[in-house]
Amino acid sequence: MAVRPSNRRLEKWDNFLSGDVLSVAVSNYKPKMKEQLSAIFPELEALENEVKIILSEAGTPSMFNPAYLNFAREVYRYAKKFSGTQLLREVDILMNKWSQRSLERDILERIRNTVFTLTAPVNN
Repeated sequence: MAVRPSNRRLEKWDNFLSGDVLSVAVSNYKPKMKEQLSAIFPELEALENEVKIILSEAGTPSMFNPAYLNFAREVYRYAKKFSGTQLLREVDILMNKWSQRSLERDILERIRNTVFTLTAPVNN
């Protein structure tokens, strides 16, 4: 079975991104997107404020704040996707990733435990 040629794919993509088609698509989805974001943004704001308090208490240099906030946002995203032991394992992987990026593991643990009320995973 033949696949769609690359020039046809490019033509279809270009047509989709034309002003009228894209405008209609976005306007159809915009109310639902706004509704979903209206629920998520307050949660993220509260989460980020909690993280900043932890960072302030720890005396973390402000140049690291974006990285710690990114860690917290990733944990938040995983908490929406996973639960239980799987969530704990995924967060542990994130902690390893971010500690390899020069973030302090004890601060990551404090964010995990305080903001998300998670504990260290049980190794099985």
